[in-house]
Amino acid sequence: MSEVTVKDIIQVMDRIAPPELAEDWDPIGLSFGSVDQPVSKILLALDVDAQTIQEAKEKEVDLLITHHPAIFKSLKTLNSDDSRRRDYIELLKSDIAVYSAHTNLDAAENGLNDWLADHIGLKADKRDIVSVNARQGYKKLAVYVPDYAADKVRQALHEAGAGEIGDYKDVSYTLEGYGRFTPQAGANPTEGEIGQEEVIHEQRIEVLLKNKDVYKAIDALKTAHPYEEPVFDLYNLENQSDQFGFGRIGYVESELTTADMAERIQTLFSVDGVRYGSADDTKTHKKIAVFGGSGEKYYKDALKKDATLYITGDISYHGAQDMLRDGIDFIDAGHYMEAICVPELASRLKDQSKANGWNLEIIETNAQKDVFTYYK
Repeated sequence: MSEVTVKDIIQVMDRIAPPELAEDWDPIGLSFGSVDQPVSKILLALDVDAQTIQEAKEKEVDLLITHHPAIFKSLKTLNSDDSRRRDYIELLKSDIAVYSAHTNLDAAENGLNDWLADHIGLKADKRDIVSVNARQGYKKLAVYVPDYAADKVRQALHEAGAGEIGDYKDVSYTLEGYGRFTPQAGANPTEGEIGQEEVIHEQRIEVLLKNKDVYKAIDALKTAHPYEEPVFDLYNLENQSDQFGFGRIGYVESELTTADMAERIQTLFSVDGVRYGSADDTKTHKKIAVFGGSGEKYYKDALKKDATLYITGDISYHGAQDMLRDGIDFIDAGHYMEAICVPELASRLKDQSKANGWNLEIIETNAQKDVFTYYK
């Protein structure tokens, strides 16, 4: 079994939370360590703080994966005069690599905001994005293949991610025709002779693929194709794109009041307390929006999409007034609600470790907790 490195883990994380979905200001990725560091133990946490660093040291982990990046502000010095810089120095001394997936995990399909929506009971089949931050386009790839190699090339393209549309995989279209070519001096043709025209019955295989998968798909077809110089066309598509972004909005199975949902959230996310506001305590909600982190400024996006209840963290006093004035109830579940990412990421990394035959120990933090304590 080959040694697992930080680079291997990053490749897995990039599929879970594609880095191109992150906001420009967001310092995601590897903030400490080297991509070549070997990894046998991973600790997952919401934040990089003194508690998680100590836990990582005690458990002798090689890699700490967090949602919130370790370094949000640029450093001018790395002395020990500041408590935050002391954390960074401790990480360097301990040789612990740190990788973070933040707004890219928020925006990703089946990422943080979908996990929150799943837990509070928003139906998956009619779910929408509160605020779109990225659109990813598609291309059409058409490749010409002799009949005997068509299935092999088609399968290679599908394995590279081509032919995935919505809930469907392995989507392709085939036309039949004749390919003509004359090999020239220096060629090493699979079919035909130098200087003689060759006519071969071929299939034109067409597939859709996301922009990010183009080079992987082209490499796959070249590897699987029998010809020395495969012929293919690549088209930009204006009518096909995927949207990604922050927050989710959808319907719950049965209507409930703001207080009922607040109680549900406190239980589901094991938080000590939540704050909520409602202009009418008897009002029930069917269409609800949830936005991980600090989502106050996006509530009007949820309102435009007919949400009557908005769930997020870090709501200010005046922001709460604005929401009630504009006719939408709110629940402030705190920023720590995002800690749901720890078991979810652990589950996905364990699946990937098993699929790749890796011998990894993946640990969920038990040292981290909400910074707020509610008086009871």
